[in-house]
Amino acid sequence: MKFNDLARKAAKGPGPLSYGGSVHPEDLIRFSLAYGADGADEIERLSKQHGWHEDGLLEDGSRVAPLARWAVACVAYGRGGVASLQHLLTDRTLATFAIAVLEQVRTASCVTALLDYCMSTTALSDEPSDPFWQALSALNTLTSFDDGLVLPQDQQEKLRDLVIETFASATTSHQQTLCLCALRGAPIEGALEWAEAQTVTDPTVRRAKAAALKSLRRRLSGAYKPPSAEQKRQIRRQRALDV
Repeated sequence: MKFNDLARKAAKGPGPLSYGGSVHPEDLIRFSLAYGADGADEIERLSKQHGWHEDGLLEDGSRVAPLARWAVACVAYGRGGVASLQHLLTDRTLATFAIAVLEQVRTASCVTALLDYCMSTTALSDEPSDPFWQALSALNTLTSFDDGLVLPQDQQEKLRDLVIETFASATTSHQQTLCLCALRGAPIEGALEWAEAQTVTDPTVRRAKAAALKSLRRRLSGAYKPPSAEQKRQIRRQRALDV
C-alpha cells in the first residue's frame, strides 16, 4: 500500500466516512507495519478527521468496525513498537486490538508479550472473544505451525505450563481444543507425556489431541529438521490459498 492510499480509502465508501470508508482493520495494521511513526501520524489524523467509531455500535443497534480502537493499537505500534502494545493489554477495551496487531507483527517479542499477558491475567468469560482466549489463540497461530516462530527453551516451558494450567480449568470444548493446539509450540520434555495422558471424549477435542500428539512426536524425533526460510514462505503461501 502506498502512503496516500490509506487516505483515499478512508475518503470513499458506501456509507458515512465515520464508518471508515473503504478502510478495513487489516489495512491499518499493514500501514502501521510499513510506515512506522509516519504511518501512526497518518492513521491518527484520519481517525480524527472522519470521526471513526469507538465501539462500532450505531444508533439503530447495528455495528460497524470500531476503527478508532483499531487506530489506537496501530498508532501505538507505529510509535512505540511491541512495548506500547504490551501497555495497551492492561486496558480490556483495547486488549483485543493490541493482540490482533501483535499476531501480525510476528516477532519473538510479540510471543513474550502474549505469554506474559496470559500468565498475568485470567479469562472473564468463556467466549472466544475474551482477551485471554484471543491471546492464547494468537500464541497458537505464532508458534504451533511449521512456519511459525521457534521459541527458546524458557519460553517453551512457559507455554507448556500455561497450556497445562489452562486446560485443567477449561470448561468448553473450544478451550480444550485451543490448549491442545497451542501445545504444539512447546515440543519439549513433559509436553508429549502430558498430552498422551489426557482423557477427552468430545470429537473435536479428540482430533485436536491427535494432531498435537502427531506434531509433538514429529518435532521431538531425532530426524526432524525445521523448514528453511523459503519452505516457510511456501507454507504460508499455501495456507493463504487454502483459506
